[in-house]
Amino acid sequence: MHEPSPSRPRPVSPYLRGDPEPEPVTDDDIAFPSTDASDDVPRDTDDELDAATHSQTISCEVPRPVPPGPDAPELRIELEPRYEWGSLPGGTDPALSVLLTLTPSGPGLGKLAGGPAAHIVLALDVSASMRDADKFPAMLEALANLVDDLRSAPGQDVLLSLVVFARGAKTLLQAVPAAQLDTRTVIELVRSTPLLFGNYTDAVGALSRATRLALESHRSNRALPVRICLLTDGRPQDVEGAAHKIARIAHLPIDVDALAFGADADVDALKRIVCGRRGGSVKHVRDETLSDAFQRMADSARRVVARLALLRIQTARGVVGGSAHRFRPARHAFGDDAFVRGRVFEQDIGTLESGRAYSLLFQVRLPQTHDDVTEIGSVSLRVPGFGGAREFRCHLAVPRHRGPLPASPDPLVTEARTIVDAIGNEDPDVLLAALRARRKLYLAERRDPYLLEVVDKAIVELQTVGSLGSLTSNERAALTAHTASAGPGGSSRARRREYSFG
Repeated sequence: MHEPSPSRPRPVSPYLRGDPEPEPVTDDDIAFPSTDASDDVPRDTDDELDAATHSQTISCEVPRPVPPGPDAPELRIELEPRYEWGSLPGGTDPALSVLLTLTPSGPGLGKLAGGPAAHIVLALDVSASMRDADKFPAMLEALANLVDDLRSAPGQDVLLSLVVFARGAKTLLQAVPAAQLDTRTVIELVRSTPLLFGNYTDAVGALSRATRLALESHRSNRALPVRICLLTDGRPQDVEGAAHKIARIAHLPIDVDALAFGADADVDALKRIVCGRRGGSVKHVRDETLSDAFQRMADSARRVVARLALLRIQTARGVVGGSAHRFRPARHAFGDDAFVRGRVFEQDIGTLESGRAYSLLFQVRLPQTHDDVTEIGSVSLRVPGFGGAREFRCHLAVPRHRGPLPASPDPLVTEARTIVDAIGNEDPDVLLAALRARRKLYLAERRDPYLLEVVDKAIVELQTVGSLGSLTSNERAALTAHTASAGPGGSSRARRREYSFG
């Protein structure tokens, strides 16, 4: 376990040191209408909601949290590096993969501060394609279960905002404490929206409203974690416009994730909208697993221990940093030159949950030396606290020896390397190795049996014909989307499945 070390003077995020927030965007920037001249979708501005929207919007004033007393339980974050090789030959300049895992523990911010634990902003697709019997009813059931789950945890209240979109977008709930919600009323708001089953998928309008709600929440309470979740069963008409909306709040500590619902959902389009940013996960869900996905959202909100986590890896003299990947959650490649000038890698990991593991895989090249130990560099993780920034640190070093490489590398690092190597790679051998590694991982984590069936089918296809051409669109979506990790806690209700969703 790594204790926080004294902070040293150097530029840090203004969110950590309490300086006034830089404002590269304005409220109007966040709310600007789509510039796609080809669509005639009616747009609501967020500065002035029309009367119909306002009459269907529920909002509420929320008391601000109170900083915890001196006896409050302390946040702890374990930083655990694993090296591809336990020792490396001296007199060589080898490349080395390092798997860094961060595991936070401590009370949720809601318990610690006595205010809301988090703010969830849901943007739900209610377009014509959602009319299917296995979609709209499943979404309403999942939403009802989510509201029930959020209401059932006294002392850990969560704020809920709700936006629906089809041919246009409407705000139905605005930062309402879940304890004050009535499940039937929420469902009726969705059922009665005039947008229901419209012939368009206006993700731009939905994200305009969702980002505005998130921005207002952040400005009113900077200690409150905010997460936007976009659910759609198809392909948004203006992917670039939607991505632009998210880019406008990229400098803020707001997580954005997406749920690709059903066989027709365009996972790749959703990845282009949210990947590489805070949160940044795109999960594929079916009618059987949508409630599990929403359940996970509720559980996660209660376990948030930090709304911002700035990771910095700095290499030692003579060590050159190369590629970096986020391994878990939400696989993502930062590129082969992720380290600035080969020396520094910095990334806002986003919201941290107690008990959840966050892993980063990166590669460095070591200098040629005959020393007994090579210093690789240092890792620092800075998170905001009520008394100021907290910093957790660890050092990276690997022994050197005479002779060849050891007989075998670390199996966990090798497994992670195999999986991330397949990101954006169409080589059948690379894909086959990655799927075998993912299958092993999914079995250990009790993933959705359907996902395991898809992985097994893909493995057979690669072995026999060398491609995945015979997979259905639903199966391809399941393979290419990110997957949710099995987490501690959760509801004990009977409807809860014994596997985590894919």
